[in-house]
Formats: sequence, C-alpha cells, structure tokens
Amino acid sequence: MKRKYTDYAIGYAFTLPYLIGAFVLFLIPAGMSLYYSFTRFKVISAPTFTGLANFQQLMDDKQFWIAFKNTWMFALLYVPMQVIIPLIFAVLLYSSGSYIKGKFASVLRAVYYFPAIPSWFIIGMVWIWLLSPDIGIVNQLLSLLGMSKVAFLQVDSATIIPTLAAVGVWKGLGYAMFIYYIGLNNIPETLYEAAEIDGVNSWQRLRNITAPLLSPTIFLVLIMAISDAFRTFDQHFVMVYNRSNMYSKSHLMVYLYEKAFRFLDMGYASLIAWVVFICLILITLVILKLQKTWVHYEE
Repeated sequence: MKRKYTDYAIGYAFTLPYLIGAFVLFLIPAGMSLYYSFTRFKVISAPTFTGLANFQQLMDDKQFWIAFKNTWMFALLYVPMQVIIPLIFAVLLYSSGSYIKGKFASVLRAVYYFPAIPSWFIIGMVWIWLLSPDIGIVNQLLSLLGMSKVAFLQVDSATIIPTLAAVGVWKGLGYAMFIYYIGLNNIPETLYEAAEIDGVNSWQRLRNITAPLLSPTIFLVLIMAISDAFRTFDQHFVMVYNRSNMYSKSHLMVYLYEKAFRFLDMGYASLIAWVVFICLILITLVILKLQKTWVHYEE
C-alpha cells in the first residue's frame, strides 16, 4: 500500500509543472476573461460590472458581424485546402522516392518546407508586393495574358478573403506535407507489394490502403488547420490591418486586437475572445464526433 501511494506521489510530481502551467496560464486568465466580458474595463480604471451590456453591443455591432462572416469564410476556404493540397504533394513526393534520391531529394524537401520558416512579417510583405495591382508580378503576368488586373488585397472586395486563405495555405503547405510524409512512411510497404501482386491499380491502392491507414494523420492535420483558421492573427495584421488604414474586419482576432489595444475596451474584447473560443470548440466537437466514421486506428 505504501508503494502504491509512493507511485501516485511520483506521478503527480511529474505532472505538477503541467498542472501549474495550465492553472496559471490558462484557467486563471480564462476565468478573468469571462468576468471581464460582463464588465466595462478600460484598463486605466477598474472594471465595472455591466451585466449583459457587452452582449447587447455585440448583437448591434455591424463590424463584428462582418468580421464574424469573414472569419468563417476564411476557415471554410483555408481548412479544406490545408488538408487536401499538402496531402497531394506528400503522396507525389512519397511516390517519387524511387526516382528522386540523395541530396536532390533533401533539397526538394527543403524547398517545400522553406515557406514555413520565415515569420508572417516577411512572408506578408513579399506577398503584398507580389499581389500589388500596380507593380506586382502576378498582375503583370495577368496583363501579359490579356487579362485585367486584380486588386487581390483590396479591403471589402470579394478577392481579399480567398487571397488570404490561399497565401496561408502556401505558407503552411510544407509543414502539413511533412506530417503526411511521415505518416506515409509508417504504412508497411508489404501492403503495397501484396496489392501490386493482386493487380490493384494506383487509385485502388490510394483508396483502400493509403487513405484508411493515413486517416489518423489526416485527422491531426484537420484539427490543426481548424485551430489555425480561427486563431490566425499575424497574417491578417501584416497583410491587411497594418497597411489598409487599420481595416480590422478581415478576421475576428484582428477585430479583437483593435478593441483591446487600440480602443482599450478589454471587456468587449474579452467577449469577442469567448465567441472565437466557442466557435472553435463547437466545430472541433463536431469533428471529434464524426471522426468515428472515417478515422481508422490500428488495433
């Protein structure tokens, strides 16, 4: 019995740093944020309890609802692309392993991963220049093809959210691709050899072997993409807010930042933070519920 309690004590001792971190860095700030969402808190003065006043303000805030709509539009575009496109590149890279070997293979993998390394400040400024309607290379190419120029990042335009989603996928492609690539390498090669002997074509191998065995990895990338879509801030701040007269309606996180640090309305900003958190939790719970129908874990 004494040994049992000793083992429990050692176990709790090892988990104590994490528990302290979770309590200090998450639970306490979350509780304070929940309280502030019911207050008028201007930072320079003590918070004043106002009940549901912030909720009423949120319901009547047209800019909030525009940012809310743009956030969901960004997520609906970003998440499928971030799941599917890196998977295609990973399958192509894995399939070409017998043709591309040695240092060239390492260089190719480095090229794919490189966009994930620089910060959004660097990546954002490069893409602002590339997509410029006047001097941008992309619009210059469109002009050469006889097409009209497109103001990709013009605020309140139909192109801004799809453009931001596409650039976000480009930056995250290498990271997600290597997660897939590791998952592909963990699939036993004997299964493909047996399928080849049985005369199974490439599509059937992908559908019946690769997809089921890779489904846990796809699920991981999906959850990461959903989290990134709702929590992204750097990209929208650099590519939109910081260059377009502080346009904050491209994403809720940027709108939260403006309310909190430009107008010092911490109570209202805390409510926006909880809206983002609830959206993220709800969609994650739906995905967790549905994963039982398509994610296959090895038994």
